[in-house]
Amino acid sequence: MPMLAAILSRPIDPEDMTSSGPRVIVHAPDSRGLREVSVAGKTVGRAWSPRDLRRVLRKAGVPADIDLGHPGQVRWRADPGLWPDRRWWRRIQACLMMLGLLVSAAVLFRVGLTDTLRALTFGGRVMGVLFSAAALVETVAAAAVLDYWGKRATRYAGQCVLVGVVIVAVTSLMFLILQWEGGYRAGLLWLWVLLVAWSGWALWEVSRHKVWRGIPYPKSFATGVALSALIGSTSVAYSAMYIPYVAPPKVPFMVSFGKPTLNAARTSLYVPAHITFRNEGSISIFVVGTQWTATIWPSTFREKGTGFTRWRDELGDGWDTHRYEDFNAPARLLAAGQITSAGSRLDPGDDFSKQAVIEVPLKEAGQGRVELDAAISFIRADRCKLANSYAQSIEYSWDVDSADRRHVWNAPSWLANPGDDFFRYRSKIYRSSAIMNMIQAPDWVAMWWVMPKWREGKLFAPGDTIPYMQVHIARDPDSREVLSEDEQEPYGMKTRSTSVDQPVALLRRSAERP
Repeated sequence: MPMLAAILSRPIDPEDMTSSGPRVIVHAPDSRGLREVSVAGKTVGRAWSPRDLRRVLRKAGVPADIDLGHPGQVRWRADPGLWPDRRWWRRIQACLMMLGLLVSAAVLFRVGLTDTLRALTFGGRVMGVLFSAAALVETVAAAAVLDYWGKRATRYAGQCVLVGVVIVAVTSLMFLILQWEGGYRAGLLWLWVLLVAWSGWALWEVSRHKVWRGIPYPKSFATGVALSALIGSTSVAYSAMYIPYVAPPKVPFMVSFGKPTLNAARTSLYVPAHITFRNEGSISIFVVGTQWTATIWPSTFREKGTGFTRWRDELGDGWDTHRYEDFNAPARLLAAGQITSAGSRLDPGDDFSKQAVIEVPLKEAGQGRVELDAAISFIRADRCKLANSYAQSIEYSWDVDSADRRHVWNAPSWLANPGDDFFRYRSKIYRSSAIMNMIQAPDWVAMWWVMPKWREGKLFAPGDTIPYMQVHIARDPDSREVLSEDEQEPYGMKTRSTSVDQPVALLRRSAERP
C-alpha cells in the first residue's frame, strides 16, 4: 500500500486521524455530482457513487473492508446518500458528442485523403491536407470527450472539445450552404442538416460548461489564428486556384489542304488534308469528341446570278452565298473520321494533329467544291475529369452481332430522327475535388456521332450521309435533361469547329502544275 505509506509520511492534521488510522473525508458533490475524496487531508480522487468511492479508496491504499457508515472511519461533509450524478444521461450526452465529432471526422478524412492524393489542382490538394488535419483534430476532440464528461483529469480536455465542435459547425454549415445553393436536394444534404443541428446543441452544451476558461490569452490567440488563416488561405486561393481557373486553354485548331496529286488514270485527285490540333497553353484538357469530314458539292455555272431575295435570305440564314455557282446536285461524303480517340488527355505541349488523304473522283465532282470540316470538343482537366472507361463506353444504335446490322434503338428526338444510326460515348463527370462531388448533383457528358438517313429535303444524295457530332452535359446518363450553356460553363467545356473548301478546278490545276 505505497500510497497510504506516502500519505502517512506527511504531517497530518489531528482532526483527520482516528484511533485506527487516517480519516477518510467525502466532500459535498459539485455541480456535476462528483464528490471529492481525501485521506489524511490529501485529495486522492473523486467519486460518482458509493461503488466508485470504494474504487478510489482502494487505489489510495485504504483497506477494502472499511465501513463507509462508521463515523469514526469516514467523515461525510454532506448526506451520505446524496449522489446526484445521472450516470446514464451523462453517458448519453458523451456518446452524442462523440458521435457527431466522429461522423464529421469520417467525412472530412474521406474528403481530405481523396483530395490530397487525387485533386486536379494544387490548391485542391492543399485543401485536402487541411481537411485531413481538421479530421485529426475532431478525432482527438472525440477522445477528449471521455475525459471531459468523466473526471476531467486532463487540463485542456474541454478546450479541445470546443475546437472540435467549432470545426464541425463551420464545415457542416459550409457544405449545407454550398449544396443548397447548387440546387441539389439529394445525396448527403440530410447529413449536413443533422450535423448543423448537432453543432447548435453541442455549442450550447460546451458553452454551458464555460470550457473556454483556462485558455491563456484567448482573444489574442483567436485573433492570431484568424489572421494567419485569412492571409494563408487568400495567398493559396490566388496563386494556386484563381490564376489557373481563369487562365484560358490555348488549343490551336485549323484545317487546310495540301498539294493534290492526280492518279495514273487521271480520274481522281488525291488531296492531302492537314488538321492541326495541339495544346500550346498551360492547362491540360480531356477530349470529349472529335470529327472530321470531307464532302464534295457538285455545281455548275449559273449564267444569271441569283436575285436579291435569294442571296439576302442566304446571308440572313448564316450561309455563304454564291450568286453564279449553282449547287444543283446533292452532296456526297468523301471521307470522315475522328482526329483522336475520345477521352484522350492533351497535356501542354502535346500534339494530336492529323494528316489524311482524300480521294476526289473527278467525274462526280464536275465544277464543284471539296469541303473539309472538323470539330473538336474538350473539357478542362483542372476542373473535372472523365471516367477511365470513357474510351470503351461506345454504344451503337445497330446490332453489331447481327449480319444485317439492323437498327435497334433511337437517339433522343431533339438530337436525331427516328431510324438515324449513331454511336455514343458517355461518362460520369468527376469534379476537381471530392467535396464538390459530394455536394453537387452528378452530371454526365455524352458525345454522339449521328449518321442521318436520307429524307426529302436533305442536302446529300439518297443512300449517302453527312455525319455530325453532338456533345453535351446532362443530368442523367440517357441525356433526357441537358444542361444549359451557363450550367456547363464551370466544367470549361468548349466545342470548336472549322472548315475550308476549294474548287475542284483549282485543286486539279495545282495537281497538274509541275
